[in-house]
Amino acid sequence: MEKVGLLGGTGEEGRGIALRLARGGVEAVIGSRQSDRAARTAQELNRQLGEALITGASNREVADLCSMLFLTVPFRTAENLILDLGDRLTPRHLIVDVTVPLSFNEGPALIDLGGRSAAESLRETLAAPVGLTATFKTIPAHLMVDAQSSLDCDEFICYDSPANRDRLLAVVKQIEGVRWIDAGPLSACRSLEAMTLLVIQLNRRYKKRFGRYRIVGI
Repeated sequence: MEKVGLLGGTGEEGRGIALRLARGGVEAVIGSRQSDRAARTAQELNRQLGEALITGASNREVADLCSMLFLTVPFRTAENLILDLGDRLTPRHLIVDVTVPLSFNEGPALIDLGGRSAAESLRETLAAPVGLTATFKTIPAHLMVDAQSSLDCDEFICYDSPANRDRLLAVVKQIEGVRWIDAGPLSACRSLEAMTLLVIQLNRRYKKRFGRYRIVGI
């Protein structure tokens, strides 16, 4: 099982993914602009796990240490992070986009990317040999990081090639409580990101926090 990195992983999304993967036996490296902050986050998560499966490092170090990199920063900063990593990203890397282009200025809304999804936009930023997949777009981050709560839902995977889909699935299948659904190419993220906006609105309307999706009939 390959070791995975969480770029910008000290927030809820990164901590939650690292925690859930580590509980499935996957080694994870939390990344941050400040390595000491990443190390403190890793220590906190390891205390929850009861074993040291998570370490911390700077984002640049994470890119050197890990070949699968979860992009767990807000969408508005994702492109700059990719550009900052520069030639550290090589053909061995697989980027996993979990971002959703949301704005909360006047209530939740999707940022207009000219008809593209966040994943499609990032695909244009990444050098061609670097693989790109997308997932964790519809599960609430505060549910992921709540280790006592079962996920008990479906989640979707999009990808730029079937080989990269299979590589990602081999890792995320270690997470308990999730059925993984092949949603197809990166263009399908347009629908998934709209579904994320919908579930945020539904959670607000019904005063819930953990609304998420389960697909029946498949």
